[in-house]
Amino acid sequence: MRTIKLTLIAILLLTTACIFKHEQIDKDSMILASVDGKSISGAQLDSIAESSNIIISDTTNIESLKAALLDSLIDLALIDIRIDSMAAELEYDREFLDKRTNDLVNVVLKIMYQGEIVANVSIDSSEIVEYYQQNLDKFIDPEQVKAAHILIKIPPPDTAGLNSEDKKKKAIDINIEETIARAKAVYERAKKGENWDSLVVKYSQDRSNNQKGGDLGYFPRGRMVPAFDSASFAANIGDIIGPVKTSFGYHIIRIDDHKSEVQLELDKKLFDKIKTQLSRAKEKELTDKFVDSLKTNFTPIYNEEILNKPDSSLDPNEWVMIVNEKDTVFENEMQNKYPKYLRMNQITEPTINDKKNFLQEIAINPLLRAAGKSLGYYDDPKVIQVKDEVTRKEASLRVKHILRNLEYQPSEEEMEQYYKENFEKRYREKKPLHVQHIIFKDSSTALIIRDSLEAGADFKTMALKYYPGEPEIREVAYDLGYISEQELGEEFFSIVNSLDKGSISLPFKTEWGYHIAKLVDRKSDKKLNQVKPGIKRALIEQADSIVKRQVMEQWRANAEIVIDTKTLNKYKFPETIRVVEIAPKG
Repeated sequence: MRTIKLTLIAILLLTTACIFKHEQIDKDSMILASVDGKSISGAQLDSIAESSNIIISDTTNIESLKAALLDSLIDLALIDIRIDSMAAELEYDREFLDKRTNDLVNVVLKIMYQGEIVANVSIDSSEIVEYYQQNLDKFIDPEQVKAAHILIKIPPPDTAGLNSEDKKKKAIDINIEETIARAKAVYERAKKGENWDSLVVKYSQDRSNNQKGGDLGYFPRGRMVPAFDSASFAANIGDIIGPVKTSFGYHIIRIDDHKSEVQLELDKKLFDKIKTQLSRAKEKELTDKFVDSLKTNFTPIYNEEILNKPDSSLDPNEWVMIVNEKDTVFENEMQNKYPKYLRMNQITEPTINDKKNFLQEIAINPLLRAAGKSLGYYDDPKVIQVKDEVTRKEASLRVKHILRNLEYQPSEEEMEQYYKENFEKRYREKKPLHVQHIIFKDSSTALIIRDSLEAGADFKTMALKYYPGEPEIREVAYDLGYISEQELGEEFFSIVNSLDKGSISLPFKTEWGYHIAKLVDRKSDKKLNQVKPGIKRALIEQADSIVKRQVMEQWRANAEIVIDTKTLNKYKFPETIRVVEIAPKG
């Protein structure tokens, strides 16, 4: 019986999956409209409905919603068609093509490096083992000490008013003697077994670790200053030594551990590390050979006349070298890197040969670009993908510019007018007053409590004591928060609005009783200068929307738009955006 039940469930799940798959296929192939031959499918309408966070109820006008969303998809199709057209035009834009080539250089060089260098690097296990055995001295875990310390610094001596050098020296000597005495006293207390951590917290002036027992961790020889280093490595585990003088002051040192030098085993971690090291070395070797091979076919043409001129008289746009009759190096490119070259090579009076040597060095970039072309890397699928992405991104940007009013900048008068027209809706503070209050049955009690508040009693304490109702009600009811005139009532609002921030009203009567109100805070309406940036953006968006509407109308007028009304009527929105409405009973 259990097997039959599981089989039925499996069949039901399989059937359900097939239904959903069939529905998805239908939506993909359901063509609702076409714009200049570009199809709009039911699946696209599904997508825009879901991404727009639309919720369909029983009262939704389905046909109007379909028409509105399809209209949006037609606009998107018109824009997409213009982007395709713009991308095609860019293939004849010399300035863009030069920029795109430069953008692709790094992609090409990276792929070429993988193809010409990395792909030819192979390191086998025997090479790794052999390198390890021949370089055992490089794979040693050195001798290390683990220590903690207390640092007593030598404070600056008080030599103010001392004119004699002897007196100054004496003051300095006394200062040092006092520091040594403090350090020795701390050392003696540590040796006698007083709590080390307490001594560190109380006396150590090394702020980086005085909260962790002065712990310095493990360190090899040569890591610490010489005096500290030699004293630590000469001591035994558990020793407390000092005071040891260094440039930092006087140290009391506790030796917690001492590890001897150990030969590292060739485990997986070290194996992988050596493999990486050897791979990089071989990559560098192959890179040097590859670059050298490019240089052997290097046929530069120098502009001898320009190179012989003084640097100060040169035009930055003059060419100085042509590489392989294709790529040109200009004076401005040379001057960007030339000073650094001279400094690195310690050249103070460069000759024309120095300039040529420098140009040969920077010629490697055009040589690499030429190699990428000759070896076919510009036709690599990844490069073509990036090229298409760069082109489409630029085409999208240019189409966006067509749909905007790029020349428009709002005037001061326009921004002021927008502020006035939208003041009540956007810039008037809807809930300006933060109010607390206490309700009383009679005015005499209200007056007594107000006198207490004026004398300095805490408003909340009084509210929790005198506000009517249960304690949990008082806790929240006395504080009204930020509130509007409509919520407070005109009379209540006018009284509270007349108060200064932080002041307390006289008792006043409403239908609920007698109130004492406190104005906790007041929010002001937004001033023009505060909202100008937002107004400027809003006006620019308005101007852009006008241009976009005009352009889209023009594109629509010139486009062949066909809507399949019959198929559109058959289209149904996904169940995921429907809400079930349950009618109330009888």
